[in-house]
Amino acid sequence: MAGKKYYWIKLKRDFFKRHDIKIVEAMPNGKDYILFYLKLLLESVDHEGELRFNDTIPYNESMLSVITNTNVDIVKAAMAVLIELNMIEMLEDGTIYMTETEKMMGGESASAKRVRDHRKKQQALQCNTDVTKCNTEKEIDIEKDIELEPEKEIEQESEAATPPTPAPSPDKPKSNRFKKPTLEEIKQFCSENGYELDVEYFYDYYEGNGWKVGKNAMKDWRATVRNWVRREKQNAKPASGKHDLFQRLYKEAEENDRKRNG
Repeated sequence: MAGKKYYWIKLKRDFFKRHDIKIVEAMPNGKDYILFYLKLLLESVDHEGELRFNDTIPYNESMLSVITNTNVDIVKAAMAVLIELNMIEMLEDGTIYMTETEKMMGGESASAKRVRDHRKKQQALQCNTDVTKCNTEKEIDIEKDIELEPEKEIEQESEAATPPTPAPSPDKPKSNRFKKPTLEEIKQFCSENGYELDVEYFYDYYEGNGWKVGKNAMKDWRATVRNWVRREKQNAKPASGKHDLFQRLYKEAEENDRKRNG
């Protein structure tokens, strides 16, 4: 019987110094947006960054409001900003893809967790008889547990149990792998949906960067086309006293930096 596995999100020390995080945080309600974003990251760890209610029903804004305990107006505004900054990607079937989850994920088997907890108890007992030794070795033991135990104990469990490899389930759907589109496929998609897009520029741009969205591999090129078309429409609107989103975000972040630096 396979052991239960635990997952967690690993945030780098400079997470809140990232440009996209600082820009979002500087906005009105920005701290609420960041908290909402972190909750979505945690929700997605069991599904390799993908979020859906089930196989047939994607999450809508009201459902996201309930599962994250976030005001629905905050959800709507945060989703728009996070998608615009490529921190979240909406796939064609409505799946929400968290672009950073796979890079932040860590895991640990249930047996490894039990062994780690047992060793902590043994260490605590030893502390009662040898306080000096416990204090000098405490940091080394904790670091060793965190970094080495999951891999080591999973390997030992595998060698001891050696369970037969289960046959793959024929009913389980395979994850969709990204397939680079041809220039003609993009033209046909835009034609069918009435999108006005410089298809050759779009193709050359992503062909040049390895078909990545930001620093992450593209998951759905059709969703990316829609985002491009939406941004071009927004940029093409006549001036009405409102700034383009990126211009507004940049100016707000710049103003906050000036205030903080005096």
